[in-house]
Amino acid sequence: MSAALPKCAATCLIASVVESACSLANQTCVCSDQDLNARATACVAASCTIREALTTQNLTSTQCGVAPRVDHSYVPVFIAFVTLSAISVLLRVITRLQDRVPMWWDDFIIALSFLGSVAFAAIIWAVKPYGLGTDIWAVPFDDITVILKALYTLFVLYITSRDLVRLSILLFYHRIFGHIQLARRLIHFTFVVIIACCVAFDFAIIFGCTPLDHFWTGWDGQQDGHCISTNGIFWAGAFIVIAIDVWIILIPLMFIMRMNFSLRKRLLSGVMFAFGLFVVFVSLFRIKTINRFTLSRNPTADFVEVGIWSGLELYVGIICACLPNFHHLFKPVFAWIGLKLSNSTAPKSYPGGPGSGDSEHDRHLREKMSGSDHMIYATTTVNIEQYQPESQEHLSAPSIADVTRVSEDIELGLGKNGETRAAAWS
Repeated sequence: MSAALPKCAATCLIASVVESACSLANQTCVCSDQDLNARATACVAASCTIREALTTQNLTSTQCGVAPRVDHSYVPVFIAFVTLSAISVLLRVITRLQDRVPMWWDDFIIALSFLGSVAFAAIIWAVKPYGLGTDIWAVPFDDITVILKALYTLFVLYITSRDLVRLSILLFYHRIFGHIQLARRLIHFTFVVIIACCVAFDFAIIFGCTPLDHFWTGWDGQQDGHCISTNGIFWAGAFIVIAIDVWIILIPLMFIMRMNFSLRKRLLSGVMFAFGLFVVFVSLFRIKTINRFTLSRNPTADFVEVGIWSGLELYVGIICACLPNFHHLFKPVFAWIGLKLSNSTAPKSYPGGPGSGDSEHDRHLREKMSGSDHMIYATTTVNIEQYQPESQEHLSAPSIADVTRVSEDIELGLGKNGETRAAAWS
């Protein structure tokens, strides 16, 4: 076994075997002795370069029958959530077209965020054949460089797309609460904070290493250069994002009680609030994966968990931002709920005459009919729907506009003694 090893590793292995109960010829004993392997690993880490250490681990693991860890669990997760977010954005566009409402800044920004999140998933899938999700000791050296270069791009895409989602939600708030001065100021303040954080963290990632390519070429420790702490950037970003998410959830709660929302809007607001809490939960859960990746000596394998949770944060955020535009899907549900409420509150009518529970409308009609045999009545119900946009500058979809519905009963064709006239009541 020692013949094929780098010289520094062979020296460490021989020294460790001498201190153990195994002989160098007994491969089974050498592979199974945990103390021997621990001493040899520590010696190799101190005496060999990173490339020599990885070569040693590859050879010894192969000789001992240890297979590398391969984790591609991110593939089905990204397929599912990219599809869901794509459907959400598509439904948003369809709603705008059906309601003949022009696209506004929140629509354009959420589209940019979606494109960034698709690029995030595409890059991950593209580097899968190079060894993403595989133990680093089983990945060729050139492929390690390719993966780290991909991670460099992924970090920038994640930060930018994540903050674009939050900006889109703030612009949606501006549609609803923009006429309230305090709400408008809070939204503008939060908007500026998010942009500043996005620029700062993108700058820290892009220019965090000197030279820039040291981010993906300095992994072997043989290149001149240095980088700022990726661990510190990730931790600072995680806490700031969670604080901003909680703040974004609280902003509408300050004003939503002042507005006379319909049942449909209240239900959609509740669903959106629940998704917002889920995004916060994803961000909190992602925190526990930060150290495992940023302090790891096996980044090609340990990125999988943090990558999955980062992707979920993006895709669930996009779905949450598009929820207010799903009212077309929920129209049958709202109609059913409205019918139930109407049936539960409407006065009941039973046979037996005017005093047995008839409505005022029915009694009025019956009295007229009993007064003359020559009177014929036809009654119909007309629903009048009036759409009132917030302003010419900020047109909004009917889902967030004030819609007034008036139900009128109209009595037509009232004839008596050869005369014809019309009467109506509401």
